[in-house]
Amino acid sequence: MSNDEFFEPLKKLIDGWCDRKALGPLARVLPPFVAFNGMTDGWGELLSALKGVRAFNPDDLLPAETATLADLIRVAEKVIYR
Repeated sequence: MSNDEFFEPLKKLIDGWCDRKALGPLARVLPPFVAFNGMTDGWGELLSALKGVRAFNPDDLLPAETATLADLIRVAEKVIYR
């Protein structure tokens, strides 16, 4: 999976959270998303944020978003731990 294929669904999640004013997920994901450097540490920060959304903001997620989030977490883990 390319970076574009990874970030496209993430951008859709962020857009949906913005539309619904879901501040919890946005507060967790936007800092590492904006600061993403493509290196292992950047992937790690993003993975941590995605896991944080799943753990601490489940009530802010729609069912489809929960599935997308799980997919993104799996991909980020593969990038880091390959």
